[in-house]
Amino acid sequence: MADQAGPLWFLWDPFILYVILVLLAPDVFYIVSWLIAPSRPSRVKRMAFESGQAPIRSALSSFPLEYFPYVVIYIAYAVVAVLVFFSLLSVLEAGVTPLTLTLLAVAAVISVYAGSRLRVASGRRG
Repeated sequence: MADQAGPLWFLWDPFILYVILVLLAPDVFYIVSWLIAPSRPSRVKRMAFESGQAPIRSALSSFPLEYFPYVVIYIAYAVVAVLVFFSLLSVLEAGVTPLTLTLLAVAAVISVYAGSRLRVASGRRG
């Protein structure tokens, strides 16, 4: 593949390009924000910030445990998103078949059902 596309063949391979962007983007964003953000520290800016509310007392830890279920759900959905991304790449490469569409529909229904059960289990209705 390298001899067909020239010396920059790796820029066109989607996975390699994705990995390069994932590794470089946070550094670029951090540097840009550091360059353009004003630096005026104050006591208010150093206070703990909890979902738009002023903290009632000083934070005992840097991560409150009441937010832990949301982190677990986010990690689960992040893993699912990566799996869906690579599945989509393989489906696009292999072509769409009725079996593929059926499996994707079943996965979508299971995901919606699991999300609704999580909402009911957490005590929220909607």
